[in-house]
Amino acid sequence: MSRFSCVVVLYEMNMTESPTLCSLFELRELLSERGIDVLILDNTPGRKAESLVIDADTRYVAFGENRGLAEAYQAAFLSAKAAGIRFLVLLDQDSQVDSSFICALDDIAECHDATIGIWCPDVISYRKRISPYSLNALGWPNYSPRGDADRLYAINSFSVVSIDCIEAIGGFEPFYWLDCLDSWIYESAQRRGWTVRRLGVNVRHDLSLVSGKISLARIRGIAFFESCFAVEYGSAGRVAGTVLRLILRGLKRFKIIGGLTAYGSYLREIARGIDVGLKRRRQNADDKFRRDTINYQASR
Repeated sequence: MSRFSCVVVLYEMNMTESPTLCSLFELRELLSERGIDVLILDNTPGRKAESLVIDADTRYVAFGENRGLAEAYQAAFLSAKAAGIRFLVLLDQDSQVDSSFICALDDIAECHDATIGIWCPDVISYRKRISPYSLNALGWPNYSPRGDADRLYAINSFSVVSIDCIEAIGGFEPFYWLDCLDSWIYESAQRRGWTVRRLGVNVRHDLSLVSGKISLARIRGIAFFESCFAVEYGSAGRVAGTVLRLILRGLKRFKIIGGLTAYGSYLREIARGIDVGLKRRRQNADDKFRRDTINYQASR
């Protein structure tokens, strides 16, 4: 029985073009020795919806449309739970998986601390450390946190999440369907008492936000969801710091975004994110009040 399922989500990329899948296929023998399977989920619009068995350890599922990361991960979670798999290894399509990372999974398999919900390695992108990180009071990331900081966050790719943890947080949140899903996963896990542990290995991943190869639509989407997430879950200081950081990010990429008009639309996405985040925060508070009331009445 497999203990780990490597989940690779494709979008407008063929399997043979994905650095992640190319590296995994090169490590096929090592994966097989350790009972690690590979699940490829294809979000490319227009592709034939189908499910294929590539080999004994590899499956391919094409949705025929872009369902985002959250729904793809949810499908992987349900499949892994039914198969008795213990961990999902989340991988983007443009990561570099090497033997050291696969071998490091042995440490996870041999660990008996049931409070650990997520493991994350140190991720390097264009010679910069981008994950994991901690947040200061203003929501600004520290990419060199000491050891296992009280609250660690990391990007989706290379995060190793236990099935028990995913079940405890209620699966993957469909609202954060693409951007900030990683923040939501780590925030939700730690709010429910799960521990995040660093995995002692370095890996490489090409992040578009670091490279600058990013479209206006993409950077606007990131601005919306980051501001929304900060308002939904953060303190007043974290909200203010996040908004300032997003404004400065837009200024830094002013020419890439497309000038003043495009920057104005970028700022409007931040404002829209704040508005939606406030509504979601109020809804969360109302839902908690109802749950507490029901639990109190049931206990009497």
